[in-house]
Amino acid sequence: MTTSTDALPLPAARLRPAAARRRGRVAALAALPLLLFLLLFFAGPIAGLLSNGFKGEDGGLTLAHYRHLLDTPIYRIVLGNTFTIAAAVTVSCVVLSYPLAYLMATVSPTVARVLFFAVLLPFWSSALVRTSAWIALLGKNGPLNTLLTTVGVLDQPMAFLYNFTGVMVGMTHVLMPFVVLPLYASFRSLDGSLVQAAQSLGAGSAGIFSKVILPLTSPGAVAGGIIVFMNAVGYYITPSLMGGPAQRMAAELISHNITEELNWGLASALAGVLLVTVLLSLWLFNRLFGLNNLISASSGKGSNHAGYRRTPGGRVAALLGVACAIFLLLPIVVVIPMSFGTTDFPIFPPPSYGLRWYENFFTDGKWLAALASSTKIAIVVTLLATVLGTAAALGVSRLAARRQGWLDAFFIIPMSVPAIVTAVALYYLFAPIGWVANSMAVILGHTVLAAPYVYITMRAALRSLDPNLELAALGMGASWPRMFQLVMLPALIPSLVGGAVFALVSSFDDVVMALFLTTIRNRTLPKLMFEGLANDFDPTVISASCLLVGATALILLANLLLRRKKED
Repeated sequence: MTTSTDALPLPAARLRPAAARRRGRVAALAALPLLLFLLLFFAGPIAGLLSNGFKGEDGGLTLAHYRHLLDTPIYRIVLGNTFTIAAAVTVSCVVLSYPLAYLMATVSPTVARVLFFAVLLPFWSSALVRTSAWIALLGKNGPLNTLLTTVGVLDQPMAFLYNFTGVMVGMTHVLMPFVVLPLYASFRSLDGSLVQAAQSLGAGSAGIFSKVILPLTSPGAVAGGIIVFMNAVGYYITPSLMGGPAQRMAAELISHNITEELNWGLASALAGVLLVTVLLSLWLFNRLFGLNNLISASSGKGSNHAGYRRTPGGRVAALLGVACAIFLLLPIVVVIPMSFGTTDFPIFPPPSYGLRWYENFFTDGKWLAALASSTKIAIVVTLLATVLGTAAALGVSRLAARRQGWLDAFFIIPMSVPAIVTAVALYYLFAPIGWVANSMAVILGHTVLAAPYVYITMRAALRSLDPNLELAALGMGASWPRMFQLVMLPALIPSLVGGAVFALVSSFDDVVMALFLTTIRNRTLPKLMFEGLANDFDPTVISASCLLVGATALILLANLLLRRKKED
């Protein structure tokens, strides 16, 4: 029996001991830039922000700010709202994701690709775009109220916005794909013969679901639910635009304490509560599933579930899956014709059609300036995040396993921490030195958010790459740069492009960082859209949203085609 080393070509086998030492040193250097970057512009600023929560008026250590959170009714109510809404949204996402994930796993590949697009388009589209679409859709003069009053279900328009219903609809729509995707993977790995066996033994729909499907798919549901909860507790945009005073969440109160009250101590204490909650959720995820599941490469394999007949419950679940897919696509589809309306407020269907609001977008200097600012920032961020994330992934993949774990965790944490916490921490660091006014602050902030996406994408790609190819090339006398150019890079290009696209979209779509780290002179397009929704509804926001949806759809299609070409 031969060992893995004996199976290699002789030059590669001789190369391994010396190469391993060299690779270890180079790996440490390759991972160092991202490590230092996150220490300087993520861990350091957050530590500085959190320290304010323990500072008294005399500069000494105190727990007064945290006691104030517990003693003051408004803060207790807001914290209660935060965890209640986050839990309710998590449950809603899991419940609605089950029929859609089931449908995606039990249809033909062609239909599955269509459903995948229905999930990924909202997933990649800006949360602000989707929120603006729901505001137009659920308004008193919106399509839903018009339909319900026309058919006689309601005598007068119903308030779907600025209440708990609006927050639940908006946040569920934004966060639901985080459950659908891991749950779909669980359905794909489920052995279809188990369902067939249960059917042959006379099990009904409820029995099959409770005894077979639920136990085997619950890991995907729990994993997605934890991710949704981590995102929901720190959510800012959707609750502030679609909720009312009774639905205020902690992120809004952090912003209020900084921008209105100038109370950094209370804002820091609230940020500390959110950060501890997210880190505990991430720890729970790691204990249950391991962080490796966040960066594992998809095998692309799955069972064939088309061989068994649908039970009556399965047919109902499939119909519900179609309804859930429509729910994800509805605001994006409905908002497109509304953007061509000519009225002063979006109406569906528009009484007249024209290009009034598109013309306003392309002729108004503030919209063009915001678009140019977003584009320039996103390009710089994409380059920085791609270089830092790729180098770190290459380095960590070559370190010893015991060192990979803590680096993986540290590089993933920035995408789990609420953006409001990172934004406020960077504002606290950069505002005194003037970097907010020249876009440097927002570039660094966006890179903090974007680099982990590149890192995860490239780590997954490197795990699926056969290391023997690299060793064989080096053993045949190729230098490492030559080997990388001819062997590794061609295999990594699709993932490299995918990671860069993630970085580009995450930068271009960000609102929270832009609210704190830009001024009126260098504000980004999402920030201007947020102002148009929060202050006085400007229909130009709808046309801007449709332009972003179109750009997102093109990017998504191009990325899917590239990955399909790689698989072929």
